[in-house]
Amino acid sequence: MNVVYSYELMKRTTTFFVLALLALTLCTATAGASSTSTACNVKIVKFTVNNPTGTAPAKVGFTTYTAGNVTSVQVQVLDKNGKVVASCRSYCTHCTVKHICNCSLTLKNPGTYDVKVTAYGTGSCHVEQTKKSAITIKAVNLVPNFTCSASGKKVTFKDASTGAAKWSWNFGDGSKSTLKNPTHTYKKAGKYKVCLTVCNSGNSCKSICKTVTVK
Repeated sequence: MNVVYSYELMKRTTTFFVLALLALTLCTATAGASSTSTACNVKIVKFTVNNPTGTAPAKVGFTTYTAGNVTSVQVQVLDKNGKVVASCRSYCTHCTVKHICNCSLTLKNPGTYDVKVTAYGTGSCHVEQTKKSAITIKAVNLVPNFTCSASGKKVTFKDASTGAAKWSWNFGDGSKSTLKNPTHTYKKAGKYKVCLTVCNSGNSCKSICKTVTVK
């Protein structure tokens, strides 16, 4: 009877020891994991947009003043739908004290844009700021014009427009072209009404027509 009692006591003692050891191990692992976390020491003091207004295509610069352990700064330009249309990034080599990061990009299309700046630290650490309607780019003034020179029935057309990004020619005989400076050969001599339609980067279009004499 005493043997059975001793066996049961030893069994319970062993079970308690194993459970206590397991609990201690789990607590130690949890404490160790939490001790490795670090604070996100990254800050955007301010950022400025240089040349915020212009005519497309326009070069725009950005200056970001940061503090803390910043490794890089990304600037994103967003359209009215929140889509990123352009971005630039500057990498910092020693940003433990206040640091100035610069980058620039070119905006080809007219419109009003937001600017989002993100400062990155180590790992997934980052902070961001957004300025609404920070950039306004206008379309260049569109003025359609063209010249031409003929050699027999072959006529060379040259675009002389300002602000044009797209071209559409109608040679007056049913033929067309979307080249900037096309050459067209007429089948018959005569006078033809040639029209050129040009569009700027903002998709605003204007036309001009001239009479061309083919001999």
